[in-house]
Amino acid sequence: MTGTSRSKRSNHPHLRTAVATATALLLAASATGCATKDEPCGPASSSRYRATDLHGTWTSLKGHLKLSDLGGKLGQTFNSQGWPKNTTLDQTVNDAPLEGGLFGKGTWSLSTDHTALTLTFDRLDAELERTTIHTLRIGEEKSQPVLYTRVGDPEECHVFMLTRQGE
Repeated sequence: MTGTSRSKRSNHPHLRTAVATATALLLAASATGCATKDEPCGPASSSRYRATDLHGTWTSLKGHLKLSDLGGKLGQTFNSQGWPKNTTLDQTVNDAPLEGGLFGKGTWSLSTDHTALTLTFDRLDAELERTTIHTLRIGEEKSQPVLYTRVGDPEECHVFMLTRQGE
């Protein structure tokens, strides 16, 4: 504020208080739900894991996913138990028990850039094909791989995450 005397600036203490309060509220809001540009939603992304790093049983609050590599024509296969049938918060991240989760099997593949895993279920009806989770991002927490996807409102930070069983 060049050219403004100190006495004129002090005539508006309520304005300074209002600006300080608004700034504090904005900072609090950005730290309590929505991801910011500097703070991503979910685990840190990773591209360092290969298919062999992902074999094993992965668990979430709702069920588990077993990734195998049988080789040959069978290739990379999976079995799921309690898999979310849809991407609602109750089905993916809330503590409520999952009623009749999907027990399925199929094949899985790793993206060429090693950042995502795609599940192709055997024999899903059209409804489940549209609503269940097919793609998981690959991330890292505490130097360990995690599989995750964001669900719900993009303005909120809700993450369906699986960790390797026993880690």
